[in-house]
Amino acid sequence: MVIIRYVLFPVVPYSPDPTVTIAGQDFTAATLETVRITRGRTDIFAEPRAGYAICELIDLTGNGLGIQPLQSITITIKDRYGDSLPVFTGNVSDTAAVLYDTGFESGQPGAIITVIAVGPLAKLNRRVIGAGGFDEQPDGDRIAAIVAAGLGARWEETPGTWANAFTATTAWEDVDPGLDLDLIDQPGDFTIATLDPQAGGYSALGQAYFTANSGRGVIYDTADGFIAYADAQNRRDAADNGYLPIDPALLIAARLNVTSTQADITNRTIVEFDGGTVVFTDVDSIIDYGVLAKQFQTNLASSSQAEAWALDYLEDHRRPTVKVSGAAIRLDQLFTDSILEGLLDLDVNSPVLLTGIPTTMGVRQFPAFVEGVDWSINRQTATLILNVSDAALSIGSQQWNQVDPTLEWGDVSATLSWIDAVEVTA
Repeated sequence: MVIIRYVLFPVVPYSPDPTVTIAGQDFTAATLETVRITRGRTDIFAEPRAGYAICELIDLTGNGLGIQPLQSITITIKDRYGDSLPVFTGNVSDTAAVLYDTGFESGQPGAIITVIAVGPLAKLNRRVIGAGGFDEQPDGDRIAAIVAAGLGARWEETPGTWANAFTATTAWEDVDPGLDLDLIDQPGDFTIATLDPQAGGYSALGQAYFTANSGRGVIYDTADGFIAYADAQNRRDAADNGYLPIDPALLIAARLNVTSTQADITNRTIVEFDGGTVVFTDVDSIIDYGVLAKQFQTNLASSSQAEAWALDYLEDHRRPTVKVSGAAIRLDQLFTDSILEGLLDLDVNSPVLLTGIPTTMGVRQFPAFVEGVDWSINRQTATLILNVSDAALSIGSQQWNQVDPTLEWGDVSATLSWIDAVEVTA
């Protein structure tokens, strides 16, 4: 008789094991209280902002932690295989200490040190560039020029001579570690007008935002401490590669919020460009909702570019749109490696598909793009909050060949009009 024995190993839930590294010093376990991180933007209508992190650290020695503004900071968590994954990289901006033990009774004083850190877009905000102006160029090339001028290492920031600052084997990439222009989509999809010389130059961040908006792209901080730019074509390409499905069973139900507002409807677009203004109107939308106009300033080079911009915007906003916020997921409660890996890889511009949303929310399926990511992390738990926007606002209306081929017609409401069929596309 052959006896076969089965040994069942318990499935271990994911543990983030976060590490906060400041100026080379690691804070983990007992020295780490909570970490909150925000990168990207809240929705597609908002300007991107510099990423930031708030860390609460515990001084266990009573001697202070010696953390100072402008020191480097990296926050990592572990993936399922124990490898460190960066979720934030930047520089310390502020510190504050709150005393929780005077030491009179315990013999050792103690404090909670709050550290606020910011991503590289904050540095771009403190730089002035372009005193000599810029030639007419595509939006991606202009963003690359702005970022290179704003973040590139400057001789005045080094201690004098090469011999004092570096060695004979120092590579330039080591001198300029915060700059990676490969993360910027070049050349881009829209042509940006000439920027005239101006004594004193221009705000680097202001010009970057202006150009990104004109190019219908998005500029953002990456988790490993660089500035990236995704042009208008980026999301179309990402959607062609497929959406990451996220079942509502993964979401924290109390946070999920679906809204729609008339403020998002636009049926008359007025777009200013270098040398003039174009105006486009959607007659059918005006009949349904009345005139709802918006005016935009761009640095586009020509009327044809402004017309394309205006028509794209009008197509995306001529009807009510749906916003989904609060897509929060407790990663430490996940047991499936493939799902965890996909979620850990999500970043700004990632395509996701929220599926099986309860009918009471007014939308069943929601193809979307990630606009921003928030993290709430402590020693044992990690919550990922996704700020997403309707995919149609980035890539236009869905086509029949883009609908999930497994969708059954019986699952679709008999009264649904194709014009309103956002929730059945994938």
